[in-house]
Amino acid sequence: MALDYVPMDMLPIIKTHLIINAVVTFLAVLVVGLRVASRLSSGAGLWWDDYLILCSLPPGIGMLTIQGLWAPMGAGYDFGPDFPLINFLNILKLLVSYELIFSITISFVKLSVLMFYLRVFVNKGLRTAVKVVMALVISWSLGNILQIFLLCRPFAASYDPFTKGECGSQLASFIAVGAFNIATDLIVLSLPIPTVWSLKTKIRAKLALTAVFLIGLIVTVISIIRIFTLTQLKLETNLTGTMIWPDFLSPLETNLGILCVSLPMLGALRARCMSQRGASKLEPDSEASDRFTEGNSRNKSSQAKNRSKQRAADESYSLEDIYAPDTEIHYQSTVAALPKVDRKTAGRDSDSETALAPVPAALTEEDTDPKGIKVHTKWSISRE
Repeated sequence: MALDYVPMDMLPIIKTHLIINAVVTFLAVLVVGLRVASRLSSGAGLWWDDYLILCSLPPGIGMLTIQGLWAPMGAGYDFGPDFPLINFLNILKLLVSYELIFSITISFVKLSVLMFYLRVFVNKGLRTAVKVVMALVISWSLGNILQIFLLCRPFAASYDPFTKGECGSQLASFIAVGAFNIATDLIVLSLPIPTVWSLKTKIRAKLALTAVFLIGLIVTVISIIRIFTLTQLKLETNLTGTMIWPDFLSPLETNLGILCVSLPMLGALRARCMSQRGASKLEPDSEASDRFTEGNSRNKSSQAKNRSKQRAADESYSLEDIYAPDTEIHYQSTVAALPKVDRKTAGRDSDSETALAPVPAALTEEDTDPKGIKVHTKWSISRE
């Protein structure tokens, strides 16, 4: 059923905000689609973190939809005697839906991140902390949803100013929810950092992984700005005139959160595309290898192989996957592209330099296959 309202000219700033959020929402949908395609094309299938982020998309789009409905109803105009009453009542009704959708969306995003941690990390301490934070987020989400319906008695008083009843401070509830949202964001984002920095790898790799996990800080900054704009909101005297920035930042926060959470998941898809483009580079350059002399080659080759093994131990990453409902099954895979060895020039320095990736330390010389790619897999099964 269409809403009845008196159309009003859309303010330029409202139109700009709507366009920005429409672009961000479109990018969020696109990136989530690529994320799903990446998971399915790899054969891994979808897991709970993927399902939760998919569930966050419809309410995220709903936030943009309500912003679009508010735009021609007078969003940004100061409230006064000449403001159409029917428009104001519709804005109040949509505000209740707005609160509910916002709470649901950010809850799905946080839970998706936490489920991703459970899928990737095998550290028992970290997994316990993740489950505790997950319980906290779920409890907060349920409490947040309940306060929307319990703030006013009767409930109709929350959206109809002509209904007699008692209401708590709606502005205080907005700020409290926003503050707790920021706190949980910081907790969720900081959970994997100690584990990342305990890895035996280079500082550059640790910084890169830290940046991946902390990309969500962009959303936290927006949350902080949104809290400040909420303190300027005048719900009882001039809601329409002071809602410009909260109306813009709320959909931006939710949909940008979906986008930031899903962007790091595209690394596997990008890697597969790059590997297909550079497949021919797996072959060694035979002409370059002929430039080396055969003198002292055996001793140098042994040193080069040792350096390659150490470099692999420092730079390789463990790939973890968890899919069993009752039993936790983890496997670690290390992948390396091995050079084709020319028997006539075996032992030269070029043998170690022509490989696309160093041979992992876990693979002994007897295990190596000089014809292509070697995958070393280690399984471990534990029951909780």
